[in-house]
Amino acid sequence: MDVWLIPLDPPTETLEECAVLLDTDERRRVLSMLDPRNRRRFTAAHGAIRVILSRYLGVPAGLIRWRRGEHGKPELAGGGHGLRVNLSHSGDLAALAVSRRRAVGVDVQRLAPVDATALAARYFPETEAKFVASGTTAATRLLRFTRLWTRKEACVKASGARLAEGLGLPVDGRGRGAGRGMIAVRGTEGTLPGPYLVCDLDVPNGYRASVALAGTAPFEVVRRDWPDVGADATPAPTGARWPSGGRVPAAWGVRTTAC
Repeated sequence: MDVWLIPLDPPTETLEECAVLLDTDERRRVLSMLDPRNRRRFTAAHGAIRVILSRYLGVPAGLIRWRRGEHGKPELAGGGHGLRVNLSHSGDLAALAVSRRRAVGVDVQRLAPVDATALAARYFPETEAKFVASGTTAATRLLRFTRLWTRKEACVKASGARLAEGLGLPVDGRGRGAGRGMIAVRGTEGTLPGPYLVCDLDVPNGYRASVALAGTAPFEVVRRDWPDVGADATPAPTGARWPSGGRVPAAWGVRTTAC
């Protein structure tokens, strides 16, 4: 499966190209946002997603259509040739997970000053709350809390459920290793049933992120950075174009993470 990391503060030219791709509903949502920063972030994320998915689907980016699942989770209209996708964003970073057939969820969180001990005690299972509280510094407690939170939310999003249903999901991984850095997650009474496999992602400093796939079959994460022009970047898809007629203004950076 692929996970694309998308910076949400692109150059003005790229942002303008992204804006052209948005559909009517997305443009309406942008206009409803009062904060210019939120408008930029939304435009960058949803425009980039369209360019990325056009590569997989073989259709123009502007023609991609969405529908809403039972709890509002966006899904590709028309089945998307079996492609399953999920988006998360926090601060100036978005993550897009793309999977074939298997339900997928991804969550990225910017580290923010919160009372990690109190929140863990309120929402997490007792063993996880104790694990967070045992951190010797506030920074350690925050890192532990955020890591567990991203794993839970990734599972919730893979299931298409509501967040409240997954906060009690045990995701600390102790005694539940599945090899290659994966964590096998199964719910208990009152939580999401699963099973899921969860993998923590390599993301920039100041963020934490995890991805989850439904089922128990192992998987490999290929991390792709958009846009990323570098020596190890692979070419943009043949014929991929922006509405202006120019080629997609980015190479497709690839980094494999063995989870």
